[in-house]
Amino acid sequence: MYEDYLKDSNYFALEARKKTNEQERKRYYRVSVFCAWSAIEAFVNYIGDTLGRGDFERYEIAFITDKRFGVCGGKFDILDQSEYHKLEDKLKFLIYKFCPTFNFEKILCWSQLLEFKKFRDSLTHPRKDEDETDVGEYERRIKTGLSSIIAVMDHLCQGIFKEPLRRQVKDLSLQ
Repeated sequence: MYEDYLKDSNYFALEARKKTNEQERKRYYRVSVFCAWSAIEAFVNYIGDTLGRGDFERYEIAFITDKRFGVCGGKFDILDQSEYHKLEDKLKFLIYKFCPTFNFEKILCWSQLLEFKKFRDSLTHPRKDEDETDVGEYERRIKTGLSSIIAVMDHLCQGIFKEPLRRQVKDLSLQ
């Protein structure tokens, strides 16, 4: 699903550029932002589901799949209860585990991803009645955000699967 969400995000951003009405443009950009963020969430879920039990300790599986880890039948195990963790914490864990040379302070896509999350959060949990975000700001944010998401995914694909993200996904661009 994550590839579909990336393609959807790209599609809606490109469609937003074609619109002449400002409200319509913002509408398409908002959808693009939500699809982009859904893509990285789906990607982390994909990793949790794809990597076999041998790749992780049981508590790591619980962390990635948002399950509670605790005592069941006298031993520590994954419980059938949800315990949600922040996406950026899951990403950091995966990067530390599979991309040991990744430098969070020097690799630009990480800070851009966190900035994009703040922007997405401001749309998801608005504090104002009206959307005062300029159309140019939307375009700038989705362009940088989508690129950063793809770059982080690519780092993880190379670290985990020893292959880059598929070319057709890496080539999604809002130039």
